[in-house]
Amino acid sequence: MKNKAFVFFSFLLFLNACSYLESEIEQANRLAKTYQLDIKAGETRLFFPEQFLGSEGKRPSLEMESTSLEDSSESLDGIETALEVYPEGFVSKVIDAIYISGPMLMEGAEAGGTYSRNFIILANISDKNGTNFNYGNSLRGVHHELSSLIYLRSPFVNLAWQGLLPESWSPASSNYEALTQDRNIGPDYKNGFLSTYGKTNIENDFNIFAEFAFSEPEKLRELAVTYPVVAKKLSLFITAYKQVYLEYRQSFEEYFTSTGLSDVAIKPDNVEITINSDISNVKPHIIH
Repeated sequence: MKNKAFVFFSFLLFLNACSYLESEIEQANRLAKTYQLDIKAGETRLFFPEQFLGSEGKRPSLEMESTSLEDSSESLDGIETALEVYPEGFVSKVIDAIYISGPMLMEGAEAGGTYSRNFIILANISDKNGTNFNYGNSLRGVHHELSSLIYLRSPFVNLAWQGLLPESWSPASSNYEALTQDRNIGPDYKNGFLSTYGKTNIENDFNIFAEFAFSEPEKLRELAVTYPVVAKKLSLFITAYKQVYLEYRQSFEEYFTSTGLSDVAIKPDNVEITINSDISNVKPHIIH
């Protein structure tokens, strides 16, 4: 009888362990410890990017509502999936924190995220919980915003990228114009653009390549096989990640090789790239 009671009690403990659900705060703390960076939500004034502050009596060009970690479960899951892609220590080399805000408006247009000198911010829309929106926005948003800080450290990639743009191309005049593009217009793959938003300026173009390279590498590989300009931009993108921090060069070489992206990348003609990692005087301003 005692043995049966012991077995039953052990079974109850097993069921209890299986039914345990990690809270959002526990998940954020676990990710923070694993990746050595802060993951927080809360009062937005504590992480408001300085480049969006108003000057000379003008209002700030960025508006963010507050949210909580408890309301950001799907966003945290997206962040976790995104962080798993990168070499150990890489993300904390680039940023110190990932902050989660509520709805975000840039110059009056809805935005999914932004970045500052050493952190990124991702928007969490509580009304869209349960629709996969917040998961997808954070998954792609980590890659998107983080890539801006790689882009800023890669000025010669910027110059070479310009050489792959159509002669008739011109960038959007503002963040508002970029964010309010008609998303029903299909991507211009022939000219190397993976999305309508990516067509608005070079940095956004680079950002969209990051989304595909780290969340949909198979799709990007197919596009690079079909469209030569995509393959050439991919080559520049790979170069930026391999050269920005030389201690991670081998890890990124392995990633781009294992995904087949290196196999389909085409080096642009007569391009030699040297990476300058000093961005002490650069203030980012483009957002997704």
